[in-house]
Amino acid sequence: MRVVESQVGLVFCACWDDHISIKLRKCGILPVCMALCLIASLILPYISMVARKVLPAFLPLVSDTGGSPPSSGVFAICLILGSFFGFITFPILYFNIKHRNINDSKYIRLANKLTLLFSVISCLGLVITGAFPVGYTDIPNMFEWFTAVVWEHCLGAIMIFGGCFAVQFLTTVMWWYLPGTSRKAAYIRIPFICIYILFFFIAAYPLPAMLLELLGQSPFDFARMKNRVYDTPREYSVNYLICSFCEYSMCVMSAVFLAMFYKDMQNVSLRIVLRHKSCVTEFEEPAPSIKVKNIT
Repeated sequence: MRVVESQVGLVFCACWDDHISIKLRKCGILPVCMALCLIASLILPYISMVARKVLPAFLPLVSDTGGSPPSSGVFAICLILGSFFGFITFPILYFNIKHRNINDSKYIRLANKLTLLFSVISCLGLVITGAFPVGYTDIPNMFEWFTAVVWEHCLGAIMIFGGCFAVQFLTTVMWWYLPGTSRKAAYIRIPFICIYILFFFIAAYPLPAMLLELLGQSPFDFARMKNRVYDTPREYSVNYLICSFCEYSMCVMSAVFLAMFYKDMQNVSLRIVLRHKSCVTEFEEPAPSIKVKNIT
């Protein structure tokens, strides 16, 4: 055990000279784990809802499949686990891109910072969406259901899909100009952006009609909403099915896009060192507690 002498007496090192470190030699598993959590949030609640015959089996909305217990609990767990891996993956990706920007391009630096910002927004959206399941109907009326559940859930969904699109677009642009990356990787990512935008605009047309079917033809008639109770849909309209198909498609494409970072993250190692403050003398500079290293 090392003893450090200071003005206040003897301070004992809690690390017993051998500092505890957590090492991840290759970080490619992190985006894959995030993608698997997102896929699980689509499949497991769906299986639960269909097995219990709560919803029709053909293309219910993701929000409806994870809307009521026990499916809502599984849905929330998968989304929160996905956000956990996202909060680890994207900062590492940020430092990886920063390290590879050997020409110090200001455009890549700006795009890299925006990517980190939108990834954090998207991960927060995962938590918000899982925390406010739309199938929570133990509420007196539709007005309170809308104000207490729906708008928070919709805010989280907007953060997820908007953040995912921004991350996909910015990383595709960076992969086109970043030194050491092949144009093939950028070519593969471009169709994802185009199809993602296509599904977004396809869903944008029937979405207002679906909301009117849900809330009624007078969505701002709050007195009427206070006299109604929300219930999960038992039959799906054409507008509902189109929105559901586009939602599933964009979710799956986002998960696959995340998994494509596997190869790049395999070249990055992560090391976290746990140190006691007594390991450093008054005039000694402390060593970094977290290191991200690019493997060449």
